[in-house]
Amino acid sequence: MRSHRVEERAADILAIWKANKDITLEELRVELAKTGLSVSVAGLHRFFKRHGMTRKKRPATPSSRIDRTS
Repeated sequence: MRSHRVEERAADILAIWKANKDITLEELRVELAKTGLSVSVAGLHRFFKRHGMTRKKRPATPSSRIDRTS
């Protein structure tokens, strides 16, 4: 398990994410690489999942009251 490397830099990850909450995981990965942390997009996904944080970029579409949505 290499998650301990990511967890050690949790403050850096969250600081970049809080500065730009609309950042994609790929863009976040590139920014972290500039600081010396090499992590995969999947690793970042698992990091946010472990911390109970969602990474949705837009709110879900509300369901229709008139007809079922597919």
